[in-house]
Formats: sequence, structure tokens, C-alpha cells
Amino acid sequence: MTSSYRVQLVYLGDTAPSAEEARRLATQFEAPLRVMLARYDHHSARADQWRRDPLSLNPQGRIAVDLDAVPSSDHLQTLHQQTGGAVYLCGVHWPLELTLDPGSTHAGTLQWSGFQKPPELDRDELRERWLSQHTDVAIACQSTDSYAQHEILAHFGPSLDGIAEETFPIEAAESAAVFFAAKDDSALLKTNVTRLLESSRRFIDFDTLSVAHFTEQRLH
Repeated sequence: MTSSYRVQLVYLGDTAPSAEEARRLATQFEAPLRVMLARYDHHSARADQWRRDPLSLNPQGRIAVDLDAVPSSDHLQTLHQQTGGAVYLCGVHWPLELTLDPGSTHAGTLQWSGFQKPPELDRDELRERWLSQHTDVAIACQSTDSYAQHEILAHFGPSLDGIAEETFPIEAAESAAVFFAAKDDSALLKTNVTRLLESSRRFIDFDTLSVAHFTEQRLH
């Protein structure tokens, strides 16, 4: 299922979101297509080596509600005020769609990456470098089984230009070779890391890149 729009409620600080909170949030939207819950927990903590937080956001999880229509700005602001979480309205692109049945949990981890673009890039160039030029690089150089690119259309909370979400097998949590799709091949590992970083730096300001790993489940 591909959604044109997604509302992300990102929990920053010390508390991860609960399934009850996610279900309650979903009731505030008419006919949500899909409701996802990602939490930092004991399972996802195995991937702590990949965590980075230069802006001290300390992301603990996110609730995502997929929609086929844009909610109002007033609605989003109210969610922010009621929950204290950072709210992002996103246009979502799925080069590799995540397939999860309602009630199921991904066996690996979800890498959540929020970033700002370099100041010299306009939004059109960001789209070209990220959504067009980078997509195949990201898929080829990592062991992802899903990849979602979230363009930020509106926000209430820390400013971000994009959010990338990728799911990885649990083996990638503790193995760079698995993470970068180069198992048993040290030369390919070096090539993939270099290629991925060079491509990412063309549209990400790394001083703003926050990365966290969560356990992802589909509630609806």
C-alpha cells in the first residue's frame, strides 16, 4: 500500500510511544490507510552503534499515520500541543515498500534518519539529488528490505527537510558487512561505504543528521 501523505509524530526525549497512544492518535483522522508504531526498545538497542544525534534530539520512537488527503495545519498544530511530540506532515515515496500485515512486527530494525539539507540547496535540487540520483545508491549499498523517503511539507517541532526510513535485517545491527550489503567481501564493504557517504553528502547536512533504530510494527 502506497500512501501519498503521512503524518509522523516523533517522540523526542526520554519516553517512547505506546500502542495505546498510536491507536488513540489514529482516531483523530478520518479513514487512515495504515497506522505504524516504531519504538526504541531492547530489540532495537542492538543497533546502537549506528545511532547519531548531533542536535541532541534523542528520538525514542514515532507514530506514523498514512492518509490519502492532507490534514489541516490547525489539526497538526493541535496534535503537537496535545502530545508534546514533533509533528511532521510528509509526502512519502516508496522505492522499496515495507510489507507488514496488521498486528505484525518487522523482525529487524527500522532506521529513522531525520536531516536538514545544505543551505545552498533549494527544494528542487534536494528532490533531484535525493529522490532521483541517490535512490539506487541507497538500495544497492545497504541490506535494506524497505526504503521510504519522506519530504517534509509542514512541521511543528525541530526543523527537518527530510526523513528517510529503512528496514534492515537484525544481523545488520551488529555487522557492518551485513549492513552495507558486503558480507564476506571487505573490498565491496569499503566501496559501498564510500559510495553511500559521497552520495548522501550531496543532499544532507551531516551536522543535522539524526539517526536512530527502532522496532517497527503495524497496528492497522
